[in-house]
Amino acid sequence: MRAVRQRALPLAAGLVLVAIGCAALFALWNMGLVRQGEIDVGQYMVRHLRYTYAEVVNLDRTLEAATLAPTDERALALVSKAADRFHVRLEMLSGLSRGPMVEPGTRFAPLARALSAEVDALVREGIPLDERRLAALRASSAALVRETGDYTRGLEAEIDAALRVKATETSSAWLGVLGSVLALIVLSALSLALVGRNRAVLSQLRLANGRDSLTGCANRRGFRDWAQDLSQETAHDPRQAGGAPPHAVLVFDLDRFKDVNDRLGHPAGDAMLKRAAHWLQDAFGAGGIVARWGGDEFVVATRIGPGGLADVLARLAARAERPLEIELGGETVPILFSCGIAVWPQDAATIDEAITCADAALYAVKEGGRNGHMVFRQGLLDARDRVLETRAGLARALSEGELFLQFQPQVDVVARRVVAAEALVRWRCGRTGRVVPPSEFIPVAEQSGQIAQIDGFVLEEACRAAAAWRRAGVTPRVAINLSPHSFRSADLAERVATTLLRHKLVPADVEIEITEGVLLSDSDAVARSLTNLGRLGVRLALDDFGTGYSNIAYLARLKPSLLKIDRSFLAEGDLAMRTNIVEGVMRLAQTIGAETLMEGIETREQLAFATRTGCRLLQGFLFARPMQADAIPAFCGTVAHDPQAGTRVALAS
Repeated sequence: MRAVRQRALPLAAGLVLVAIGCAALFALWNMGLVRQGEIDVGQYMVRHLRYTYAEVVNLDRTLEAATLAPTDERALALVSKAADRFHVRLEMLSGLSRGPMVEPGTRFAPLARALSAEVDALVREGIPLDERRLAALRASSAALVRETGDYTRGLEAEIDAALRVKATETSSAWLGVLGSVLALIVLSALSLALVGRNRAVLSQLRLANGRDSLTGCANRRGFRDWAQDLSQETAHDPRQAGGAPPHAVLVFDLDRFKDVNDRLGHPAGDAMLKRAAHWLQDAFGAGGIVARWGGDEFVVATRIGPGGLADVLARLAARAERPLEIELGGETVPILFSCGIAVWPQDAATIDEAITCADAALYAVKEGGRNGHMVFRQGLLDARDRVLETRAGLARALSEGELFLQFQPQVDVVARRVVAAEALVRWRCGRTGRVVPPSEFIPVAEQSGQIAQIDGFVLEEACRAAAAWRRAGVTPRVAINLSPHSFRSADLAERVATTLLRHKLVPADVEIEITEGVLLSDSDAVARSLTNLGRLGVRLALDDFGTGYSNIAYLARLKPSLLKIDRSFLAEGDLAMRTNIVEGVMRLAQTIGAETLMEGIETREQLAFATRTGCRLLQGFLFARPMQADAIPAFCGTVAHDPQAGTRVALAS
């Protein structure tokens, strides 16, 4: 028996040693599974490609801008600068061990080298820039934008696949480690160390993938992981038998972020995002999670305490009383938020649905003027869906030519002639045949950025109509309403001048209408646009005068050609008060050298009142409803030869 035992001991020792060796080998293999070297290289390459994508897009947009001013030295300088930045980025990609510039078989490298060479050739030739070459370069840059995006998405897909494989392999390694611990107590220390190392690596990897690199907040993936962990914690906690604890879900959007980004550059926009994220972390990070959802949008989920939703609203109110500010480019820029709020699970069964509800409340805040917050209520989702439907329909209308203009004449009742016609944009939906009111689609267009295309359409078609009138032998001005967005554009006056030249019009043929809201914006860009339009010689009309709070000193500096008295003054019940107001506006207009026009003339009594006050320029349904452009010449002839014909009542004698 002893001999057997003696022979068994070496065998057992040998088996233990073999087991230890196997466990050690298994542990080493398991350690190899959690190494992320290749994945880290891929993520590093993705960052390079994102920077490259930004430079390619910048070059593409610069080439597009250059087509508008091929003879401008500044256009050449911008193209040269964009080409240099693009070349530097290609050099950096070429120096890497992998990537689209060094890997065989990619379309990126030949496209990129050809584009760089062609742009350099264009810059060497100087101005004027060859427009045909610019068009060819635009096609090349657009192709490279697509190729860069496709390559980047492919690389990201490879990384995600590798992460999934790594997660599967790591789970299998766990089973092996636990089996080794149960089978061989002597390996417990090694196994525990391996488990600890495995957890640390996975935790670091998960943390890196769940963070926004710019702000340090969670990203969408990090938010999803947090929500999943919360659900699992709730499911295993007997104290939460009634479900997840209530959370306030807030969706934030930075107001006017795009304006700051466009005007002061991306570094300024990044600084603004970091400052906003810091405040959100301070205000809400302790009791929940703050995630950058993309662009200038943040999503916050914070547990509702004993004070209820009122505590969350109090934190928002405190921010409103002490607005955030940041120094950018030598100026103090306020950081203003729009915020929609929903309660989960009260308003929605899942946190994703709660985000949708909060987003609907955010839409309502934006429609109401931004810089505020709103708690979700039933009906807001329908309103948001209508906005989204209008936005989609408007995109179709712009591409399929569903927008059109009508023109309402402005009549000089003393000289008995049509002095101008106001261009009014209309939208006839191609699918329903319904004419969508401007009050319904213009606010949506302003929020979505589609207003720039609408303004461009109105400017082009209004000038086209004015040119046709002149060929028909009549010369009324065309009055054009442009959005505040256009007045914040640095090239507004240049675009107006180019359009006038294309249609063989002179600046005096056009009148640009400004709302008081544009003047109240107190923007340097708006002031420059108005100054440049004045220098161009275009008439400026102040629309709906008296309904806002125009600064008289600013009005005197602007020196508009026309003040349009709002129709609301015609509804003033007290005749003496109404007369004093209108006569006061007319005296103010006379002081600054402007004419006056009264809007909304619809009845004989309103006509009589307007003429008694001495206002000779009138507009309203009494004279004509908005009409097609080709009807204006005939109407002008009618008014000139027989003022009573073509109107609902006789004009003043």
